Amino acid sequence: MPYTDLSLRLTGRTNLPVLPNHVDIDLTNVCNQDCFYCNSADFRAKNLITGKTNQYLNLLDQLANWKQHTPHSIGSIRSMHFTGGGEPTVHKNIGPIMAYAIDKGFHVSLISNGSKLHRVVEGIPKDKIEGVAWIGIDIDSARPETYESIRRSLTRDTLYHIVVKNIKSAVDAGFRVDIKGLLMPQNTNEDEINALFEMVSYTGARQLHIRPFVDMKTKKLFEVTDELKQLIQTVAEKHNVKYRLPLGREAPRTYSKCHQMFLYPILAANGDICVCCEGRGKEKFLLGNWKNQDIRDLWWGEKHLEIYNSVNTHLCPPCKPNRINNLIQEDINDPSKLERVIM
Repeated sequence: MPYTDLSLRLTGRTNLPVLPNHVDIDLTNVCNQDCFYCNSADFRAKNLITGKTNQYLNLLDQLANWKQHTPHSIGSIRSMHFTGGGEPTVHKNIGPIMAYAIDKGFHVSLISNGSKLHRVVEGIPKDKIEGVAWIGIDIDSARPETYESIRRSLTRDTLYHIVVKNIKSAVDAGFRVDIKGLLMPQNTNEDEINALFEMVSYTGARQLHIRPFVDMKTKKLFEVTDELKQLIQTVAEKHNVKYRLPLGREAPRTYSKCHQMFLYPILAANGDICVCCEGRGKEKFLLGNWKNQDIRDLWWGEKHLEIYNSVNTHLCPPCKPNRINNLIQEDINDPSKLERVIM
């Protein structure tokens, strides 16, 4: 597994650089919504940029050839999300860019609000649809008034009905679509939960992926009570809908350094190479600029190690890499677990 390779490096069992196993690519920092919880809002306000198509094609060439560029290394990029400091489908060429990534051998996925999903459905040839691992559509509520209070569309009318229509079209075209949402006080009563599962069933989406909201100001997670878990399970069974409720962010941290920053760069639309999934635009997490520097030459370089050693994760909000960081820390605390990997 990729994190085992990293454990070998961090425990001194190899000196070879470990390549990322995943990349997030932001095509634009422009968004047609203003979600109250967006952790990229400040960054987006200062960087209203949509990247040029040829720049992304060149970047994908670089990423695909990383192993050849750094032959004495471990691992390789397997997957990438097209996501963003903004809404990725605002980029008019998102379909061709994703199709190019598929041609390069990457497992491609998309995280979107779904408002311009037709650009993906129409822009990816039918023979390449299988190369899209999944599309995740952030909705948060299936009641238009609640949806709008959370996601705050920057359009004359709510985008909710357009999004639902686009999800159905994508499913009908053969794409694997998951509906995503954050659990928070506004959307966790019985009516809200029932409406959300009913909408998933109606669209034919593959599953519902929900997790607790993180308040970035207080660094607190919304509490998912046993009563709420039971309500979700009951409603899911009623509508015969699969769902995921990962709670890995709630696990206590056993680490003080973010090991995941060697496995998972974020490549922003303004060119920033960010090594923190929550750190867009924050200087302390910026490794360089992919538009005028080669990320392959910066990985495991002096600045990368400096960032790694300077960040104290106990000051960070609950985040996605928590589970992997805990697993790597287990290996660091007890390196004997890695002996069988070496053998």
